[in-house]
This record gives sequence, C-alpha cells and structure tokens, in this order.
Amino acid sequence: MSAVIRPPEAATPIFRNGFATTALALGIVGVGFGLTVLFGLLATVFGVLAVLFGIIGVVRARKGRATDGGMAAIGVAAGVLAVALGIAGMVTMPDQPDSLSPTGLLG
Repeated sequence: MSAVIRPPEAATPIFRNGFATTALALGIVGVGFGLTVLFGLLATVFGVLAVLFGIIGVVRARKGRATDGGMAAIGVAAGVLAVALGIAGMVTMPDQPDSLSPTGLLG
C-alpha cells in the first residue's frame, strides 16, 4: 500500500468586499430609521452613504478586485429605499406637533 503523494494545490485568493458589507449594513440601518417618522434625516444620511459604498463595491466586483457584487447591489437598493423613506418622513411630518390636536384646530 503506497500513499499517493500529490503536490499542494495553490490556494485561491479570497477577495472580500468590505464596501459591499458596509453598504448593506448602512442600508439596513437606514431603512430601519426611515420606518420611524422622527429619524428621517438619519435615514437619508445612512441611505446616501449606503448608495455610495454600494456603487464602489459594485465597481470593485466588476473589475475583479473583490467579490460579493450582489451584496453591494442589494446595499444600493436598500440605500435608495432608505433615502426615499427618509425624505417621505421629513415631508409628511407636521411643522408643529400640536397642530393636529383638537385644541390646535379649534384654537
């Protein structure tokens, strides 16, 4: 019984895409802030950052310098959604908190 000796295989480099991970995390946090009416500005800021990091991640993945291009694209989509929710939250928020109360309408 002789053991078969094989030459060591070359390890394939693992390219990670930190921009994609950052874009997805910022997009998820931005959407979370966008679902609450009080944090529309934070949702917009996180959404814009998610879109920027996601675009960088997609470009890096297309050039072959990183992986996870799909995650970067999802980060861009989540960022766009966060920006839309943030702007909608800021536009629909009333200027004065008591303007919708019954005493505000009558007085």
